Amino acid sequence: MEVIRDTIDFKIERPTAVCIGKFDGVHIGHRKLIERVVSCKSMGLIPTVFTFDPSPEELFGGAKGSPLCTRIRKQELLEELGIELIIEYPLTYETASIDPAEFVEEILVGRMHMRYIAAGPDISFGRGGEGNRELIEALAPRLGYRVEIIDKVGFEGEDISSSRIREAMIKGDLSRAERMLGRK
Repeated sequence: MEVIRDTIDFKIERPTAVCIGKFDGVHIGHRKLIERVVSCKSMGLIPTVFTFDPSPEELFGGAKGSPLCTRIRKQELLEELGIELIIEYPLTYETASIDPAEFVEEILVGRMHMRYIAAGPDISFGRGGEGNRELIEALAPRLGYRVEIIDKVGFEGEDISSSRIREAMIKGDLSRAERMLGRK
């Protein structure tokens, strides 16, 4: 597996299948996105995770709780699931202020040759988190990629999230946390 980090100056020559997010804990909701991206390998696309370092919450001061796993453990989990490329894009106030359409056109398509993206219904990216599902769907025909919106995974009547897993761990309910993570 290849990891590109600490640079905004990169170019991927082969076409990619991408999912974007923090992937904190690589829980079963994340795995649903990752499985779709990995399935694109049969079409000659590189299964790719695009994430930010630090996370937007860390940069803008809204971080809630410690990460569920270290960066290295996250990389190991992603590799085990079949991800071949991770982009850990440096997030600064400058890179966070990019126009969302420019982010898709110049970074995802221009630098990464993205041909497929799997995203949750609540995807957000670019300046102020203005980039969303509607934007990536609207740009797809012109930029030549396919979009698949993947519904959230539910657990006990609510969507699985890293926050819910963290809450279960704080309460000492490791069995509940493990069921949402899909592993011990």
